[in-house]
Parts: sequence; structure tokens; C-alpha cells
Amino acid sequence: MTTGIEFLKPEKKRKGRGLGKKPALFNTSLRLPKEVMDYFNTNFAYTKQAKMREILTEYVTNQTGVKDGTN
Repeated sequence: MTTGIEFLKPEKKRKGRGLGKKPALFNTSLRLPKEVMDYFNTNFAYTKQAKMREILTEYVTNQTGVKDGTN
């Protein structure tokens, strides 16, 4: 049973971080040869994900000429 008072209470606005300045990244699963993972584990142990992203982004940029990821 409701008393009707629920409608008088103001709705709480959810606080969030808002929109980011960078575009969102996509999550994907990728199978790589052992030699490739050994190379990144040896040379970029703490930043291997970021380094892989940097190398792939640079490659695509060189191949397509697109710099910001948009068409």
C-alpha cells in the first residue's frame, strides 16, 4: 500500500564521471604466437598492452593515412 508521498520526493540525480575526452576503446580477444608474447613480456613487461596498442595504431596510421581513428 502506498501513501502517495513517494511522488513528492525529488529524484536523486546520479553522479558520474561524464563523457571522456578520448574515444572509448574496444575490448577484443586476440591469440598471438608465443614468440610475440615473449618479446613483449621481455621488453615491455609492465606496459605491453599499451605498447601493442601503440604499435598497431602506428601501423594502421601508416597504411591508411588516418590519424585520429575516424573516417
